[in-house]
Amino acid sequence: MSEQRGPVMAVAADPDASQCPDAPRPQWPHGPLESGPRGLLVGLVVPDGDPSFDEAVEQQLAALELWWPRNGEAFDWRLSETPDGTPLSTRHEVEAYLSASGLRDTDAATPLILFVSAHGLSAKSSRHYLRLPDTSDERLLATAVPTSALAYAALDSRARDVLVILNMCESAAVQGELVALQDDLAPVRKEEARLNVLATTERGRTVLGLELARVLSRAHLLATTSEQIAHPHLTMSEFTQLLNRAAKLLEEERPRRRGARRAHARVNIPQPLLTQWQHERSRALPNPGYEPSPRVAKDAVSDVAATFDELEHWLEKASGRLDKADGGWYFSGRTRLNRLLVDFARSPRGAMIVTGGAGTGKSALLGRMVTLSDPLFRGEERYKTALDGPPETIPPPGAVSAAISARNHTALTALRQLGEALGCAPAEGSVELGDWQGALEEFLSRPGPPVTVVVDGLDEAYDPTHFITTALAPFVTATRPARRGAGVPAPAGRGPATRRRKVRLLLGVRSARPTPTGDDGSRRPAADDLLRELADRFPHARTVRCDTDPDEDIDAYVRVLLRDQERWDAVAVARAARVVGARAAGSFLHARLAVEQLRAEGPALLTDRDWLRRVGEGITGLLRKDIELAAAAGSGLTAEEAVGLLRASAFALGRGVAWGDVWPALTAAVLRAPLVDPDEKIRRLLKSRLAGYLTTDHEDDRVVYRPAHEQLAQILRRWPAERKGPR
Repeated sequence: MSEQRGPVMAVAADPDASQCPDAPRPQWPHGPLESGPRGLLVGLVVPDGDPSFDEAVEQQLAALELWWPRNGEAFDWRLSETPDGTPLSTRHEVEAYLSASGLRDTDAATPLILFVSAHGLSAKSSRHYLRLPDTSDERLLATAVPTSALAYAALDSRARDVLVILNMCESAAVQGELVALQDDLAPVRKEEARLNVLATTERGRTVLGLELARVLSRAHLLATTSEQIAHPHLTMSEFTQLLNRAAKLLEEERPRRRGARRAHARVNIPQPLLTQWQHERSRALPNPGYEPSPRVAKDAVSDVAATFDELEHWLEKASGRLDKADGGWYFSGRTRLNRLLVDFARSPRGAMIVTGGAGTGKSALLGRMVTLSDPLFRGEERYKTALDGPPETIPPPGAVSAAISARNHTALTALRQLGEALGCAPAEGSVELGDWQGALEEFLSRPGPPVTVVVDGLDEAYDPTHFITTALAPFVTATRPARRGAGVPAPAGRGPATRRRKVRLLLGVRSARPTPTGDDGSRRPAADDLLRELADRFPHARTVRCDTDPDEDIDAYVRVLLRDQERWDAVAVARAARVVGARAAGSFLHARLAVEQLRAEGPALLTDRDWLRRVGEGITGLLRKDIELAAAAGSGLTAEEAVGLLRASAFALGRGVAWGDVWPALTAAVLRAPLVDPDEKIRRLLKSRLAGYLTTDHEDDRVVYRPAHEQLAQILRRWPAERKGPR
């Protein structure tokens, strides 16, 4: 299930934050990670007496520590040596060490990693062996150790999560033996455990001492920067993809002589030898790039509630400091509209449609309602003063039971998410759309505590019309007010009629802005087809527009974002409110972008004719101005590169574009030319003022990026060739 996150605005708010790594970060409960018992890393290292081998082993162990750190509470390390402290040299010493390490008896809940770094060989029988200093090629069965036996010492232990890394010559040659021996595992172990083996060299290839260290280190860099896998643990498939990409990057970076052909497969590409478990997440594969999102609201409403990043952004924008509570857009202003929503949340039952043109603050209104009603948010001291507004605009605790954003949802996925949030589900094994509709209808019709459900972004659903007719179908009857005097007495002897659950449904949908009259003087329709479909489906619903007479609210919005700022006195703030309000055309998104530039440049910008013209051009003009400023500020991005990256995010399907290989490839398609050093260019974009135009989300356990508003996405997709950015 995708988890929505907030804009990357906190990055844009302080482009120089990266230069102050020791600056204190705000604290917020992150929720517990899957900690569990400490993991165990058993290292079986057999040196060959060559000092360069010893140095390579030290580099390998340093790289391993990036992934399985022995400092702190993550992993215990046990490295091989004999009782007298000398390296292992005989088969007996290897077997004694494995026994002493407790490898085979590792507790079921303890993640286990076995790392073998040594020389290996393939015998004439195709069996693979660990070569020891005392190994005789004439007596392999007696003096060498079968590599499969080493691997299965870990694989057939009690640990449920096991990873074996074989850094040996020709280590991939052991695959056939490992696969054959799987049949000797207990069936329950094959079903419940996650067993993975990684070979670092192919058949016929020797192991290169420093190669694994370099591949692991580069893969760690990828995992903590561009890959952005949004899960605390990796699958073997994800891990090997990281290693493969790292190996290919290292290969590309190797210098080559002029006129010489690059050697084929010069960097060994690690490969998994068991495939049965490679797509299951394993606690033996911690994700070093995972950063848990701070929790602002309970799971049932987090899809619509304001996120931690949004709150921190508006906290800074409203107050100019990070240690004062929010006084900004999410929690002040628009008193009439907020009061309407709160009154509705206290009503017996019904439906309300919140609508308006693009950028007019529909989601902000619903997000405020959801966030302020959530007990988790209300209990956080940091945002206490957010509840100091007019009492009639503050929803009661727990007022919203479930909330989802319909963006890219099908009717089935939306009903499943709502059903899980409300605690109702069809019978086990029932997964069809009708099953979830029936389960939700039954839940809403029977007695129980009242529920308030919020569905925002209906216009961004996968198929909005189908969504309205199917996903919202269970709510039509449940939200229809009972007609007075129309009740039917219960049959004699059956007692009073059962009361229905009180159900309130809040819907957010974009619609055309109302225009009083057409060219011929006739009144134009105030809504588009989608809004009419909703109104037809819910004839009893009240429609509330948030784009009628917005000037007073935009004036207050501009003032609160500029108050207490250096260089901004009361006269300058009032002038800014007039200038921006006159040009924002009722769009709070337009106003926000304009104020961002005013805060950065100061009141003098109000007299800049070019800037005033850009503001009058709408969001397109402001975006072009920010692109010029970002390029002029030495961000390391050209205007053309910045536009290409932003446009690529707008063309991404689903919830956004993943970094990794996808964003660079999509940008290259947009620019019709490859992006040089794309990872660095993306990093620079996310540290520049242009990051404020992006929001992050999660899809398929990856962080993805898209424009912060659908109106921005439409502008970027239509961006004319002559406006791709100044050369």
